[in-house]
Amino acid sequence: MVFEYILKQNGIDPMEDVSIDQSIDFGSTGAAFSEGKGDFTVVLYGLLHHKIHK
Repeated sequence: MVFEYILKQNGIDPMEDVSIDQSIDFGSTGAAFSEGKGDFTVVLYGLLHHKIHK
């Protein structure tokens, strides 16, 4: 829902302009992105920060 809100705030219609795959388990979105199954992913900042600075 937050992602759709951000898209709308930037003039992008999430139902018409993009294809959002919500069938992937949230914990697996980073791996799916890394495998080339998507152009973007939404990650929790704390998790990303932890992985970068670990």
